[in-house]
Amino acid sequence: MEIKSGIPVSPGVAIAPALVLDSESFRIPRRFIRKDEVDTELKRFELARTKAIEEISEIRNSIHSIVKEEVGLIFNAHLQMLNDPLITREIPEKIKAKRYTPEYAVSRVFKKIIKPMKEINDAYFLQRVNDFYDIQKRLLRNLLGQRAHDLAALDRKVVVVAHDLTPSQTATLNKAMVAGFVTDVGGATSHTAILANALGIPAVVGLGTITSDVSGGDVVIVDGKSGRVIVNPDDATRAKYEARGQGFIDREKRLADAAAKASRTTADDVAVRLYANIEWDNEIETALKLGADGVGLFRTEFIYGQYGAHPTEEQHLEVYRRAHAALEGRPLTLRTMDFGADKFAAEVGLDREENPFLGCRSIRLSLREPSLLITQVRAALRAATMGPTRLMLPMVGSVEEFRAGRAIIQNTIADLKREGLEHRADVPVGMMVEVPSAALIVDHFLNECDFFSIGTNDLVQYTLAVDRNNQYVAGLFKHTNPAVLKLIHHVIKTCTDAGKPVSVCGEMAGEARYAVLLLGMGLRDFSVGPTALPELRTLLSRVKTSEAAALATKALSMTSADEIAAILDIEAERLLPSEEFGY
Repeated sequence: MEIKSGIPVSPGVAIAPALVLDSESFRIPRRFIRKDEVDTELKRFELARTKAIEEISEIRNSIHSIVKEEVGLIFNAHLQMLNDPLITREIPEKIKAKRYTPEYAVSRVFKKIIKPMKEINDAYFLQRVNDFYDIQKRLLRNLLGQRAHDLAALDRKVVVVAHDLTPSQTATLNKAMVAGFVTDVGGATSHTAILANALGIPAVVGLGTITSDVSGGDVVIVDGKSGRVIVNPDDATRAKYEARGQGFIDREKRLADAAAKASRTTADDVAVRLYANIEWDNEIETALKLGADGVGLFRTEFIYGQYGAHPTEEQHLEVYRRAHAALEGRPLTLRTMDFGADKFAAEVGLDREENPFLGCRSIRLSLREPSLLITQVRAALRAATMGPTRLMLPMVGSVEEFRAGRAIIQNTIADLKREGLEHRADVPVGMMVEVPSAALIVDHFLNECDFFSIGTNDLVQYTLAVDRNNQYVAGLFKHTNPAVLKLIHHVIKTCTDAGKPVSVCGEMAGEARYAVLLLGMGLRDFSVGPTALPELRTLLSRVKTSEAAALATKALSMTSADEIAAILDIEAERLLPSEEFGY
């Protein structure tokens, strides 16, 4: 049994065999065999090894006449590795003595070989690591008779173990079969974390070397609250976490029951509106059951994961119409495509950038490639005839950018009118406040913009110069940093004083300890992941705005992020005591 600690990003407990991506990318169907299967499995391994030797020999011979002799030597080395005692003796021994399946034995032995080589951190040895990965994959492919496992075609529950999970992968994930996530990299607001919260599954990120430490088929426990990951637990530990997992399920039910009875106002009868952040239109039904007043953030870039490089106007239109039909007259806020070289780069033909978070992304990409934005806006305006719709431009950093984006929308309205297509021309156009430059001069946008939504994930990242996907600096990513809080307070106060709608749609809004603080700053509209809705509804119904305002005043006067977090934790525990909703 091995225990790892990382960054908890989505609560709950998952217990399932590991599906390791990146280094392995193959699904190990089972770990153990029966005694009477040993001879058959030994023969199956030897056949796979023999086939691997034949494949490598064929490749070497086929290229011998067209490449330099040095290249052929690479494949000679691969053949030598396949005949090394670590392969020819140790793998069969694990099959015989421990009754491992050949797939699991291969995975364990190659982990034993590769891990110390990677730790040396020498260029020569790192090159040899890739050679061993190549051989491992070849053996596993021959044993399994298939290539890397398709994440959309899982047939049983797994814990996904990955260096990171790309948006493209998540968009095609079989969500019913993924019990949890663990990743090498990432922080509390990484893409993997946001996805895990959206799906309501446990996740721990920033584990550093988890893809090297876990083999496919290992049983993994994920505790998404503590950040603990346990590999191959003993029986007592597994039983304890099974009980803890049930406790989390019971807690969620108690919160949902409490939220159903809770007022849609604060304890002193001030109305608060709770909206859902979604990636896919099929999340809306769940969000409404959990108490959402509508959709405050539809991350439309995931449409590109579903339909590929250039979704058509009709494909966009189909998605938005399904969303409106599910909402039955409730509001829908569509954020226009928010990606760059770090998200869906291949889908739209983008080149990789040295620093994609400071590159051509979001509104910048929309202004560089207006055809992408126009296609999306046309569909949104046509679908808007079905229900209240708002369009929101992401990552706006200047008034000029917002004006340019709004001009494209106005021109699109004129085109639709000229073409005689039914649409709404009065759709409000707003912006995300997630770049410090926009937050500082938010008053300059008041006469230009219909509404505002604060994206705290990126606002924290850009304010503190902390890459939220980098596990080495994830500890510096703090919503309670005084500079961040002052920017958020400035935006909320400026907008509310001017009578402009303002919400927070970052992950900060969905955490109990931050929600009271935001309420105290004057926020009345929250947009969060659907699974956060019951807790948030219950919490806000139990606090008075005067109490929240006093807490905000105190927090804004403090200079330590950790001390601010501590007083927020105390208030959250008072309103949602662990003995009542504990996990």
